[in-house]
Amino acid sequence: MLLCLQSGITAWSQNRFEYSHPQMGTVFRLVFYSFQDSSEARALAKTVFDRIDSLNAHFSDWLPESEPNLLCQKAGEKGCQKVSAELADILHQSKGFARQSRGAFDISVGALTRLWRRSRNLKELPEPERVASALKTVGWRKIDVYPRMSCVRLRREGTRLDLGGIAQGWAADDCLGILRNNGITIALVDAGGDIALGDPPPDMDGWQIDVPSASGNTRMVLKNCGITTSGAASRYLELGGKRYSHIIDPRTGQPLVHRTQVTVLAENATTADAWATAISVMGEKGWNRLKRKPEIKVWISESPL
Repeated sequence: MLLCLQSGITAWSQNRFEYSHPQMGTVFRLVFYSFQDSSEARALAKTVFDRIDSLNAHFSDWLPESEPNLLCQKAGEKGCQKVSAELADILHQSKGFARQSRGAFDISVGALTRLWRRSRNLKELPEPERVASALKTVGWRKIDVYPRMSCVRLRREGTRLDLGGIAQGWAADDCLGILRNNGITIALVDAGGDIALGDPPPDMDGWQIDVPSASGNTRMVLKNCGITTSGAASRYLELGGKRYSHIIDPRTGQPLVHRTQVTVLAENATTADAWATAISVMGEKGWNRLKRKPEIKVWISESPL
C-alpha cells in the first residue's frame, strides 16, 4: 500500500511532532500538533507505540504464540473460545466486510496465504492438491463471533486466520483514538499506507495526501477520514513471465495476477483497508455489481510498476 503524504507549515501557537516505529511488518508514523513540550510529546508517542506492540500480539499470524494462532489451534472444537476485546472486534468487523463483499474479503484465508508465502520464499508454485486442501479450510461463515462476550468459535477444522487486509487500518484508527483521548485532535497516523486522519493542520483545509497512479500522483486534501491504496503489484512471486501477488482470492485459492491498484477513501482507516483488499480481488466489475456505498470513494487504475 503506497501513499505519500505532505504536511503543512506549523502554526506559531502549536508544535509539530513526528515519530516513527517499526511494527506489523511496516513502519507506523505519527504526526500531530500540540501545545505540549517535546518530552510530553515523546511520552505520548511511546504510549501509542506500546499500544501498537500489544496489538501485534492480538493480530499477528507470524508470531507462534499470538492470539489468532492460539485461537486457530482450537478450530473445529465445540464451544466458544474467550478472546480479547480487540480480536473480537476486528473479527466481528471482518465478517461484516466479508458479507458485504460477497466473500472477496475473507480473514479465514490464512492457510492459503501461508502456502503462497512459502512458495514466494521457494520461488516455485505450490502443488494444486495443496491449494485445494487449503481452500477447504476457508469460509468466513464458519466463524462465530460474539463481540459483547469477547467469544469466538471457528467451526471448521484447520481454519487459519489472516488479518493482514484489515489489521493495520484498525491499528491506525485505534492510535488516532488514543491521541484524541489525550486532547490531540490535529493528527495523522500512517500504518504503512493505511492512513487515519484527524483534524487538519493549523491554517490548512486538510492533510495533503499524494495518491500514486499510472499517470502520476493525484493530490487530495483530506481530514477526519481514512484512506488506503492496495495493489497486486507488490510482494509477488514471478515465474514464467507472470506475477503472482501476495493478495489471494479466497474464493479460488489463487493469487491475483493483474497489476491494478485500488485507492479507497472511507470514514475510517479500518473500512478503507478492508475494502481496498476486497476491491483488489473483485475488480471494477465486481465492485460495480455491489450496491453502491456513497460514503466510500474508490479509484481503480493500472499500477505504474
